[in-house]
Amino acid sequence: MPRGRQPSKRPKLKACRRCGALVDSKVNVCPICGSTEFTDNWEGMIIILDSSRSELARELQIEKPGLYAIRVAGRVVKRAAQ
Repeated sequence: MPRGRQPSKRPKLKACRRCGALVDSKVNVCPICGSTEFTDNWEGMIIILDSSRSELARELQIEKPGLYAIRVAGRVVKRAAQ
């Protein structure tokens, strides 16, 4: 590795089992849906910046900006209407 900048440490993320939101491993309550059920078994990530203008957010029924897992514990996240 070249001298100079060190790679930045990324926080360890876990996924909410209910809505698929990705949060820091130290978080105890999901800021999106309020669930306390989390898993480290998730795949893929999408970032929603403006849920009102995003076709992907509309398709996935995501109403709040944030980081979301595509798969949680081996299943595609199904979002309930909030």
